[in-house]
Amino acid sequence: MTSSTDQVENAAGGAWSIPGFRRLWSANTADAWAVSLLPAAVTLALVHQGSGAVVLGQVLAAKTVGFVAATIPGGVLADRWSRRKTMVLACLLRAAAALLLPVALAGPSWGSAACVLLVGAGEGAFRPSYQAMLGEVVPERQRQSANALSTVTFRLALVLAPGVATAAVLLLGPWAVCLLTAVLWCLAALAVRRLPERRADHSRPEGSVVAQFLSGVREARRHRWFVAGLVMLVFVLAVGEASQLVLLPVISLERFGTDFVYAAALTGYSVGALAGGAVMTRWTPRLPGLVAVLGLALYAGIPLALALSPVVWPLVAAYVLAGVGMELFNVPWFSAVQREVPPGLQARVSSLDFMVSYSMSPLGLALLPPAVEATGPRTALIGTAVVVLLACAGTLAVPGMTRFRTRPDRSVD
Repeated sequence: MTSSTDQVENAAGGAWSIPGFRRLWSANTADAWAVSLLPAAVTLALVHQGSGAVVLGQVLAAKTVGFVAATIPGGVLADRWSRRKTMVLACLLRAAAALLLPVALAGPSWGSAACVLLVGAGEGAFRPSYQAMLGEVVPERQRQSANALSTVTFRLALVLAPGVATAAVLLLGPWAVCLLTAVLWCLAALAVRRLPERRADHSRPEGSVVAQFLSGVREARRHRWFVAGLVMLVFVLAVGEASQLVLLPVISLERFGTDFVYAAALTGYSVGALAGGAVMTRWTPRLPGLVAVLGLALYAGIPLALALSPVVWPLVAAYVLAGVGMELFNVPWFSAVQREVPPGLQARVSSLDFMVSYSMSPLGLALLPPAVEATGPRTALIGTAVVVLLACAGTLAVPGMTRFRTRPDRSVD
């Protein structure tokens, strides 16, 4: 007798042929638009109220603080309680925060920061739960296309949502965007609620929350390629990304005399990321780890172009290639975690990944300005490019890195 799983794996149409994935994708799409709409609306509302850069920075930074603080507990909750219920709770928490925001924006800044903090915390719980649920719902043969479709959806929202949010704020006011995001998160919760529930691997939680988190850390350490990849991400995100966030707007104005280069470079990155995600919906490389590392190494082109290019097009091209490379890394990386990590630990391991990814950029933003002041912009930028390339090259010596595979007998002392 043919099992339902076999029927799914043999179905035409890749991941899209799986009903559970279509519901999960719908939830991810609604979440991506809400996540991308709300910061733009909050920024415009604060600017129109006359809030300065300090207040704006504090309110927007609260989102990152909430994400980093909640992603580990969210991963533990998803693995040991319920992924579906964790995602629903994360969506409803953010919907409530969005409904409170119009009132909070009219008051002291701490109220707005508290609402944005809750939004970030909800996202921190949602992301690892989503990645683990995708690995649960989608069979291995279709997971790469499922991850690629998910990332394309998220990138489209990042590109299009700020324009939609700006138009809505100008025409109706920030309350309209807050209401829209609350509706989107409620729709995401409804889509997730219909997904099948995974049976827990154990009848009861394995001790305290700390003990459960440490079991996720032990599992992560078992995969040398995963640990090496996190170290690589630390350098790329803390050093490479900070260089373009801090120096791109300055170089755009001082070297080229216009802010257009800044906008063109960021747009080029988004276009490249969309192209990279689209490629990965169809291409399954024989050495996914090698492709991922080479893709991430393309990020070194950004600081090199910022340091050396006297004309605009190489700079924009570097951003496009970096966007492509980021998705050449992301899609095989997510698919490898879903394949190599036991189902009952996937959310916890994914939460470590998201925590590192989100917490390293602020560190780089703090460290880069002193380096620029000490050595000069060109030297600092070339140095960051060298650091990115060395970090990527060094990971290739780690066993299992080129295939993102863990030896079956690999254990942690």
